[in-house]
Amino acid sequence: MDRDPIAFAWRAAKRRHATAVAVALGLGGPLVGLGLLALRDLVDELLALAEPGRGPIHFLHLVVPLPERWGGHGLVLVRGWPLPESALTLWALGCLIGVALSLALLGWGVARLCVTAQGQAVRHLRELAEDAILRSGPAARDDARALAGQVGAAIRAADGLLAVGILVPALAVGAVLVALAVAAAVAPRLVAVAGISLVAAALARQLLIARTERRDDQRRLEGAALERGLTDLVRRLPAVRAHGTAAFEHARLGHVAERARRALTATEDELSRARAPALAITVLVPTIVLAAALWQGPTPTAPVSAGGLSAVLGALAVASSAVAAFLRQNRRRRAALPAFREIARATASLEARARAPRRLRSQSESLPDGGPIVLANVAAYDPASGERLIGLDLTVPMPGHVAILGDRGSGGRVLAALIAGQLEPTAGAVTYAGIDLRSVEPAERARRIAYAGAEPVLMAGTLLQNLLYGDPAFADGSSPDASTPHAGELEERLVEALAVTGLDRLVYGRGLASVLPRRLDAGTATAIVETRDALRAALTADHAAHLIEPFDPARYNRQATVGENILFGAPVGSAFSEARLAGHPFTRAVLEAEGLTRPMTEMGLAIARATVEIFSDLPDDHPLFDAFSLFPARERGFFEDLVARQPEASGWRRGPAGQRDRARLIGLCLRYSETRHRFGLIDEAMEARLVAARRTFAALLPASLQGSVEFYDPGRVTAAASLEENLLFGRIAGAEAGAGARVRSLMQAVLRERGLERTVYRFGLASQVDPRAADSGLGGRDGFTPSERMAIDLARCLVRRPDILVIGLALDDRGAPEIMAGIARLRAARAGRGLVVCLPDECRPDPDAPFDLVLRAERNTVVPAGHTGPAASPPEVGLPATAALGQDAAQSIGPVREHTRLTTD
Repeated sequence: MDRDPIAFAWRAAKRRHATAVAVALGLGGPLVGLGLLALRDLVDELLALAEPGRGPIHFLHLVVPLPERWGGHGLVLVRGWPLPESALTLWALGCLIGVALSLALLGWGVARLCVTAQGQAVRHLRELAEDAILRSGPAARDDARALAGQVGAAIRAADGLLAVGILVPALAVGAVLVALAVAAAVAPRLVAVAGISLVAAALARQLLIARTERRDDQRRLEGAALERGLTDLVRRLPAVRAHGTAAFEHARLGHVAERARRALTATEDELSRARAPALAITVLVPTIVLAAALWQGPTPTAPVSAGGLSAVLGALAVASSAVAAFLRQNRRRRAALPAFREIARATASLEARARAPRRLRSQSESLPDGGPIVLANVAAYDPASGERLIGLDLTVPMPGHVAILGDRGSGGRVLAALIAGQLEPTAGAVTYAGIDLRSVEPAERARRIAYAGAEPVLMAGTLLQNLLYGDPAFADGSSPDASTPHAGELEERLVEALAVTGLDRLVYGRGLASVLPRRLDAGTATAIVETRDALRAALTADHAAHLIEPFDPARYNRQATVGENILFGAPVGSAFSEARLAGHPFTRAVLEAEGLTRPMTEMGLAIARATVEIFSDLPDDHPLFDAFSLFPARERGFFEDLVARQPEASGWRRGPAGQRDRARLIGLCLRYSETRHRFGLIDEAMEARLVAARRTFAALLPASLQGSVEFYDPGRVTAAASLEENLLFGRIAGAEAGAGARVRSLMQAVLRERGLERTVYRFGLASQVDPRAADSGLGGRDGFTPSERMAIDLARCLVRRPDILVIGLALDDRGAPEIMAGIARLRAARAGRGLVVCLPDECRPDPDAPFDLVLRAERNTVVPAGHTGPAASPPEVGLPATAALGQDAAQSIGPVREHTRLTTD
């Protein structure tokens, strides 16, 4: 890779850069020359008007003066057109306007070429980085991560260079040549003057740029020094207060600032001295050109007209601007060089590491359907976990079911990665039916030997897109539908993967919790509204109607917060979100109109006092604080201070500080729920006042805010609420144990009966995945538990239906019975196909369902723990597909397959 950004841009898009230069110089040069000739004739015409005795001027005539020894007559290149005075003026002005418009159009076309060239260069840089990162192995993870950051830094530093890095130098050279040509056409003696003037201007500009860079660097150093000093002062504050050293700190920081200021002043002085020659040249260049034009040598020469002198000065101005642009670009090029050098170094390093495996892949063969996996004198090290294995000589029969026992850190997962070809041995070789796994293309190997690794990675997108990760048909971010090729087969594989991994329950739960789309089709919306009555009837028949507190416009809903009761709907956007509801002017106006401002402030103070007292002995990061506190841990100090200085709701501070305190307390009150927090602050009278505030809120809501709340309406769906709330049209009462499970069980039966269970699964698969929330380990609508992330990674492998499935996931965070129940379902689904799974030591294989081979990882090696039975038999021919999965798997898959079609409508 080229280490120079301009050379890189040239190699990435030679044809477009060459075309841009040819068009700019081939058309732009003549246009500029035409404009200078028109300027010359216009100036000469203005002078001719002042001298009536002068002869007519030929428009756009071009005569190159020749020395006396060559005859003294000029070389006529263009005779021009004799025009009357008034016509010549119009033609000259029209010509200048036409040149300006033509140059603008030409600039647009050249810019388009440069932009496409830059896009090609950026694409080439991205492809280089992608190839290097994708070829990197586990040992090169740090280099790959650094390369990703370097590419972003290089694109930011080279912004514009990749587009005009070739064009600007070419334009500078072309402008200089045009200036010299114009000087030669006007008077040969002006050529040397023009050349010297351009060189002097370029040197002065370069000196100015260099001194400006030094000044800017010193200014950054001064800012950094002051920042360090002030930051250190903040750290020293306890010592300053204890020892009374404020005067000492003033003096110390003054010395630091003075040293930085002296260095900056020196660079400012250098910059001022550099500006002097630049200003002098600005005045001297036209003076010198004028003197050369007026100069008469020993032999008489043709005088230089005022128009010719104007053309020369205009050409010099254009050339000076082009040279200045080139010098500024050169400065940016020097700034971008380090980033491109780092990219070249990193890609070369990753390329060198991938060279040996690539040589093996040049003789690659396709993998067979079966055969033993043999590890011959293998040693391996996993830099991610620090585990290593040495001296492995094993034969693993395939297809077969193999268990690798060993706790975290024992090396069992390193063996799994070796078998899957995900980790290359540092010594020896791993072969499958005699084929070295390093010689197989990664895509072919992953298709035939799937690996669920120890680090499940989720991607931004829907849950369905995460499950189908790696399918090129959906690389553009689309999702499968009825028009997708092989949609039925894809759905069958998804159903099996969800059932085996237990993700069907997760998908169903996320479907119920998902917010309805704004553009919900009319048929689904009608079905949801009609299901409300059927669900209420089923709850009544099961004597469970009391478990739901419906949304009634005339009643206070005790399962909702105070703010939710006032809104009586779901907020759309951020205007009335929980964080902004208390501070919104309209909310404050409604509370003031209903006389609720003071009661809710007092209630908020009582909530703050009770919360501070309850959690006084708990640290900020305690899970109970996050689960039950009405304010986040970062606001704990504020409310502790408020409670300490405001024991009663009287004598509030005046001004903005008091307004802020009251707004924060009202915010606490709006987040309060009696059934959840149980502070006994809301009685029936207060409920009635809040319901009255609800009516006022809805009646007085201005038209500009009508779209900010989706009010609850029993006759239609609430698009901003969850599917579960829309189906229940209320909240589950949590007073009775198991109420949620009982209600959802009845709900699932009703949905299955009415054919809506499929819609729930569809919404669940369409729910968005936030990788940042998922990687944090938080549960909920946007996050997943570690077990759920592992299940998603395993489901990705199962959807592909590989010949061999290798599971290197850390399963030791669950109990042995739960792990073995999942393994039993997995083995039933993988009957007749290869399976390798890592198990913690406390998980003992069931003697009634023996593995073909059991290995134990211990002391940096792996030893056979014994064959536990014959090879697994493939499912009998003629049985239904679910029969091969075992009884538990068949029961789990049945409802999913029968009542949901995940990909088709």
